[in-house]
Amino acid sequence: MNIILMGYRGSGKTSIGKKIADQTWKDFVDTDTEVVKRFDGRSIADIWETDGEPAFRAAEVEVAKQCLGRDNHVIALGGGTVMQDGVADLVKAAPDAIRIYLNCKPAVLAERIAADAASTAARPSLTGTAAASSVEEITAVLEERDPVYKDVADVVFDVSYVDIPAAVAYLTRHHL
Repeated sequence: MNIILMGYRGSGKTSIGKKIADQTWKDFVDTDTEVVKRFDGRSIADIWETDGEPAFRAAEVEVAKQCLGRDNHVIALGGGTVMQDGVADLVKAAPDAIRIYLNCKPAVLAERIAADAASTAARPSLTGTAAASSVEEITAVLEERDPVYKDVADVVFDVSYVDIPAAVAYLTRHHL
């Protein structure tokens, strides 16, 4: 069985996913990390600036397809992955999988993203009109993504005020 984690950047997909993988004896894969490897380890912001968003998104779709074809993995999808053409349907159709949306309030996401200087520097603004860590940008992007995340997910779990160990404990106890 695969465990597929979705949510906005800063929601804890990677941190929670690694711990769930350890506790469930599964392999962990982060699709953003896999995409970055395809671009010789350059940051997502650099990929967007140099190669363009379409090149990044095409690689993201290819990586998602490969990861969804694996078994016995915890898969942390990039925040925008399910928004790409056909990916939401692939995630919904993934056999023997549980799909978890790590929901989080925009203000909390903004705090988390701003507190992670390395991540902030490595990731581009998604709207081009506000800083990547701004509540305005996060709110605007989530207006589009939230309905898709919820449609695809089997479980919606609000991680706004839950620390990583508590989130892992709850998810493993009640949903895995």
